[in-house]
Amino acid sequence: MEQASARADPGPATEAGERKPKGRGHERREEILAAAARLFLELGIENVSTRRIAQAVGISQTSLYVYFPNKASLLEVLCDQCFVKLVALAHSPEARAGEALDRLRWLMRTYVRFGVEHSDEYRLSFMIKHQHAYVTGADIAAFLDSSVPREAMPPGMQCFMELQDRVNDLALAGILRLDPRLAAQVIWAAGHGLVTLLITMPEFPWVDRDTLIDEAVEIQFQGLVIPPQMHNR
Repeated sequence: MEQASARADPGPATEAGERKPKGRGHERREEILAAAARLFLELGIENVSTRRIAQAVGISQTSLYVYFPNKASLLEVLCDQCFVKLVALAHSPEARAGEALDRLRWLMRTYVRFGVEHSDEYRLSFMIKHQHAYVTGADIAAFLDSSVPREAMPPGMQCFMELQDRVNDLALAGILRLDPRLAAQVIWAAGHGLVTLLITMPEFPWVDRDTLIDEAVEIQFQGLVIPPQMHNR
C-alpha cells in the first residue's frame, strides 16, 4: 500500500501551481468525491490510487485520509449517493399513485430515465467492475432476513427492495404470473439492459427515447402479468 505523505493539507492547487485557501470540510469532501468519480470513470477503478486522487484535488494523501480511509470507502459513498437518489424517487408521491401495475410501471420508467440522465453516476454504480465488493455476504444475509430493518441495509439493497415491493403488490393483487422474487430480478435485468444500451450506444438511430422506454416496459409486463389486466393500460 502506498505510504501517505506527512505534509499538512495546504488546499487545492491552482493552474499556476499556487494553493487555494483551505476549504471547509464539506467543500473539501465534495472536491475529493468529484475528483475520484472523474478518475474512476476515465481510468478504471483499479488504475486509480488514493495518491492520484489527492494530487487531482491538490492535497496530500494524508489529508485525503482525514475524509476517506481508503479507496473502497470513496467508492462506497459515490455509489450510495446514486442509490439514495433512486430510493428518494421511489418514495415520491408520483411513485405511490394509482394501482399496483401503475406504480410498477412508473418506477421502471423512472429508473431507466434516471440512468440515462445521470449516466456517469449510473456507470460508476452499475457498470464498472469494482475492485472492492460493495455488497458483502452479511448484506446479502440481511437482505434475505425479513426481520432486519430496511434502513439498516445499504442503499443499493434498499433500491432493489423498492422494486420488490412493487412486484409483491402485483402478487397480492393476484395478477402476477411468476414468483415475485424471480419477476423482480427479470424486471431489473431488462431495465438495466436498456439503460446500458442507451448509455453505451448513443450513436445508434434510436426511436423517440420516451416511446422506447415505455414500450420496453410494457413488453415486460405482457410476459409477467395475467393478460386481462393489460387492458387497463
